[in-house]
Amino acid sequence: DNAPVVSVPRPAGPKPITLIMPYYENPETLAAHMLRWGDWPAELRQHVDAIIVDDGSPAKPAHNVLQGVTHPFPIRLLRIEVDVRWNWLAARNLAFSHGIARWRLVTDIDHIVPVETLGALLLGDHREDTIYRLSRREATGGAIAPHPNSLSMTRDRFCKIGGHDEALSGYYGTDGEYRRRAARTAPIRILTDRLIREEFVRDSSTTRYLRKQPQDKAVSRIVAARGPDWKPKVLSFPWHEVM
Repeated sequence: DNAPVVSVPRPAGPKPITLIMPYYENPETLAAHMLRWGDWPAELRQHVDAIIVDDGSPAKPAHNVLQGVTHPFPIRLLRIEVDVRWNWLAARNLAFSHGIARWRLVTDIDHIVPVETLGALLLGDHREDTIYRLSRREATGGAIAPHPNSLSMTRDRFCKIGGHDEALSGYYGTDGEYRRRAARTAPIRILTDRLIREEFVRDSSTTRYLRKQPQDKAVSRIVAARGPDWKPKVLSFPWHEVM
């Protein structure tokens, strides 16, 4: 949150972007996103595709929402085959390992991408050696701090960071560890372009698993035990492509 805030100039042509969004038991919210995405202008949608990763939803898989409906742009649905507490780390690793667009926008399902922000990301002259966070406001209007897990970067940049460490899967509160590693590989800047948070609206937030539990203190111990030859554990969970 102390990173510099920047505005990015816009060149003449757009660049393709892949939207990455983990999913866990969020059918109502995913359906709402589909409606919003369908309202984006066609001249913007033609440069967008999405990778949604169902993080092992036990009762309400994303497939139930996406099948039999018109998709506003190409959408790939991948599914992790085990239900692990707070395993968005593996979901993001999996999504970044797929797709062909150089630029990616990754955010949580309780965040809306306004059409103005989409246009700025598509048309902006963003630097490939930089990691971008986005400004943010509540759905009620008030400005809030940028979301630590909403980032725009190239796929190559994500690979240079090493991805999320799936040794931390199952624990809440791991975003700080990743952000510190990211900052060692590239400058981080905050865009004036905003996301809108709809936390705990409909089924947008996970309530199956509790946050900040005693077992989550293990994160600091695991990180402290890393040796000089440590590398992130990635793509360690079984998965398959659904559609």
